[in-house]
Amino acid sequence: MTRTDVLRLIGALGWLLVMAMIGTERRLLRRLRSASDPQTAISLEPRGPLARFRLGRLERAGAVRQTATGLRYLDAAGFEGYRRARRRRAFRILAVVLPLIALFAWYMASRRA
Repeated sequence: MTRTDVLRLIGALGWLLVMAMIGTERRLLRRLRSASDPQTAISLEPRGPLARFRLGRLERAGAVRQTATGLRYLDAAGFEGYRRARRRRAFRILAVVLPLIALFAWYMASRRA
């Protein structure tokens, strides 16, 4: 297996993980859409480790709040802040990854010549 094959495999696995995380978060948010304040809070216990991780991240960001009785609801202002921070983080990652990909492509092309 060449380095290129390994990088392709890592890239594919990375995308699968990202897609699983996005899907898990969407399912959590779909359940929380009807719970927008402490009076409409719902019981939400995620089953898998990925769902627990995503819910914890939403709670730490202030997008999901927990009542004294353990019920959870979606805080609109906190969720907007979470989305802004997530968008900024994605742009930062792209700002690092895209030049690295371009540099790697240039390097591989120069080795062939």
